[in-house]
Amino acid sequence: MTQRYVVVDLETTGNSPKKGDRIIQFAGVVIENDQIVDEYSTYIHPGQEISLFIEELTGISNETVKNAPDFEDVANNIAQLIDGACFVAHNVLFDLSFLQEELVRCGYEPFYGSTLDTVELAKILKPTSDGYKLHQLAKEENLDHSRPHQADSDAYATALLLLELKKKLMNLPVMTLKQLYRLSYSLQSEVSELIDACIASKLAKAEVHSPELNAYRGLAFKKNEEEGERSDTESDYPLDVSEKMAMLQRAFPAFEARSGQLEMMNMIHHSFETNQDAIIEAGTGIGKSLGYLLPAVYFAKKHKKPVVVSTYTLQLQDQLLQNEVPKLKAILPFSFQAVLLKGRSNYLSLAKFERALREKEDNYETALTKMQILVWLTETETGDKDELNLSSGGQLFWNRLQSDGLTYNGLKQPWQTLDFFERAKKTAVKADIIITNHSFLMSDLLTEDALIPKKGYLILDEAHHLEQAASKQLGRRLNYIAVKTVLNRLGTSDQKQLLYKLNKLLVNNGLADGRNSQELDRKLNDFSYEFEQLFHYLSNQAEKLSRSMGPKRISFKVDDGKWGKAILIGERLVDLLGLIITELSQRLALLLDHESPLGKNSLFYLNDIEVLLGQLQDTRESLHEFFMKPHEENIYWLDYTSAAPQHGVTLTVQPIAGSKWLWDSYFGRQKSVVMTSATLVVKNSFQYFKEQLGLENQSILTASFPSPFRYKELVKVLVPNDLPDINGLSVEEFSEAAANHIIAAAQAAKGRMMVLFTSHEMLRATYHSIKDTGVLDEFTLFAQGISGGSRMRLLRNFQNFEKAILFGTTSLWEGVDIPGEDLSCLVIVRLPFSPPDEPVTAAKCQYFEKQGRNPFAAYSLPEALLRFRQGFGRLIRTPSDKGVLVILDRRIVTAKYGPEFRKAIPAVDWHQASISEMADMIEDWIE
Repeated sequence: MTQRYVVVDLETTGNSPKKGDRIIQFAGVVIENDQIVDEYSTYIHPGQEISLFIEELTGISNETVKNAPDFEDVANNIAQLIDGACFVAHNVLFDLSFLQEELVRCGYEPFYGSTLDTVELAKILKPTSDGYKLHQLAKEENLDHSRPHQADSDAYATALLLLELKKKLMNLPVMTLKQLYRLSYSLQSEVSELIDACIASKLAKAEVHSPELNAYRGLAFKKNEEEGERSDTESDYPLDVSEKMAMLQRAFPAFEARSGQLEMMNMIHHSFETNQDAIIEAGTGIGKSLGYLLPAVYFAKKHKKPVVVSTYTLQLQDQLLQNEVPKLKAILPFSFQAVLLKGRSNYLSLAKFERALREKEDNYETALTKMQILVWLTETETGDKDELNLSSGGQLFWNRLQSDGLTYNGLKQPWQTLDFFERAKKTAVKADIIITNHSFLMSDLLTEDALIPKKGYLILDEAHHLEQAASKQLGRRLNYIAVKTVLNRLGTSDQKQLLYKLNKLLVNNGLADGRNSQELDRKLNDFSYEFEQLFHYLSNQAEKLSRSMGPKRISFKVDDGKWGKAILIGERLVDLLGLIITELSQRLALLLDHESPLGKNSLFYLNDIEVLLGQLQDTRESLHEFFMKPHEENIYWLDYTSAAPQHGVTLTVQPIAGSKWLWDSYFGRQKSVVMTSATLVVKNSFQYFKEQLGLENQSILTASFPSPFRYKELVKVLVPNDLPDINGLSVEEFSEAAANHIIAAAQAAKGRMMVLFTSHEMLRATYHSIKDTGVLDEFTLFAQGISGGSRMRLLRNFQNFEKAILFGTTSLWEGVDIPGEDLSCLVIVRLPFSPPDEPVTAAKCQYFEKQGRNPFAAYSLPEALLRFRQGFGRLIRTPSDKGVLVILDRRIVTAKYGPEFRKAIPAVDWHQASISEMADMIEDWIE
């Protein structure tokens, strides 16, 4: 009998029927034989008011449902529609449980049939999707979804999505489908029934094997297109402007000359040819990426040496490969190869994955992740984890599958030629351009077996982050959750985790040797208890030392008398962990030295234990440094979130001047290093940037190419003249005053506004002040650290709502690209000086004091000026953007350093105005 699917979507007044929320629209779409055969939808009167938020989200108002039937009137139609069908929904648990409550309330039997969740199915069959919201998937698959958040449109789009996903399932080889079927019993909806039907359908006729896929040792994966050798075609670099323009306009007829970009190309070409270093600031709109890629490719081709391009963010890395490299291929008269190279742990180990598939005890997260990887293997050419969209549980499971240098030969050997990391290395050797990130670049430079040439040619984009990246790379972190995860993976002798498996292998190989497992268990339990005590104590101390809400960062010095008990516990933990590591290492050595060869499954578990031993050793070294032997040249601090007391504690250490050491030891040995960014200049000089890297006495080429945008026509800057001085008020008082101006600006700009803060405390206070007034109830407010979700999710949500306001802190001051009308007003609440008691700031100021310099002039002011320029850069992203910058900190006009901030950004019109004048000016300028 043909399976009948009913795809359902509901719109409701809220999330909980138990709290009185009701359905306001129901829609069902019927699918039979892979065809949509019927549709049913109706508005429903909820018997209560529909909130403004729900009205804005769904477009359904009290007026819309005024004459609609009650649920009781349509319950019979709905019950008959879903009877005997497979119930399908996008997040089936929500729709089904809500509908069940309503049906039962009206005296109907609950639904007992099969369910299918299209979110779950999409995660498996579209493992690289950016997100699994219905509108995202509909856009990716080009499906008709004209009215998101209306039940009839959502149900229809979900039905189309189900049909697309079923096609994807049918295109997979039977080998992969059978493995998916075995794993699907760990899922929450009956995906197994759908897979089973697909297998039966495919087995009914001879299977046609895809020419794009290979099968090996039970796995199907995409064939690897062998990269050719580096081609020898080359051409002379076009030094002349007219030559460059002719070439650029051949590929892009509408290309407009940007003199800064063409000069930048020549400067980089000259730097490489003469083996000199260069620092280049390239303003927004210059076309920086093309400005360095073009000369880099010419140089690489001519000298048959790769040029390495490193970025700070993965976002820019992907942008270079997906957008800029194809553009360059269209421009150049010869071919070239550009590859992405990442850290080893980014690549999947096929040897480990093969073993992991044989494990029986799967929980939901590991089963789902294995299914995602099985499908992904039929698509990926790189095996790079960043292609995958994994859950947090999936990320944890990945740690067991990632490539590492510890995998035993017995495991690796069958997969050696297909190994993703080995393939990436081979491809990089033949490439002209290697694209990577600062984090991998620095960790690679620090290893003996480096992949990046030790004496080569480097371009460092987003170079203003170099110091931060270097300090992070040379530092270490001690995190409660990370250590507890390692302990849980190890377990004790009776917990059926890795220690249990290790002991079992010893017994099976006659090597138990009367070893006392109880003694090791006792040490592990003692360590776990003491570790809990340590982090409980640290969180209590942090709570006492900081009264502010939100995340806190507190200087951590073992000799300042505040952490006495922590030192004692830390010492005990170091000793205990030493004994545990010794005992585990001895057991591991017994098995590895044993004359009988071990099977591959045994080697997989031993490999896991070896990786885990490395993590325990790192933990011991961190504990030793934090609590017993801190180094004078390092900064130590504790990050703390009161929402999750001991879970929210992380200890961090990093060097005060790490980038100088890195430059002297590694970067300085390269033949030529070009550093570039949109913000490197402070007070018309590169001195601050050079000092950060310890380059103040080096002879380096420098140039600044300003943005071609006509800012005077695009931006107006307003400073309220009726706000009190920020230094004379408490956080609460200033937040309240600032809230009134933000409300006025938001109403004038009709949303589309971003508000930047320098602290979570002030953000929180201002956000709540605004919420409490109720004046902006018709606007949608998103706040970092309050609304939840990642930075990217906040930005997406902000762009999806018309009347939206985004409140952000440090990470939103830069690297945010919101072109056009989505962002028309930017508010800077406070000049971006770092708080003097912030541990890194305090340590750096102390460092300059010891050198006999003024810390404010040498560090605090230049850092704030750079961040101010980065904040300003969020407002205008294209030549057609227009916007208003509102600065609520009057020090920009009253303090003696105020002119420095005003000169830091391009020439624009500045106005001081009262709150009402400010609102009128915003309205006039934006309209």
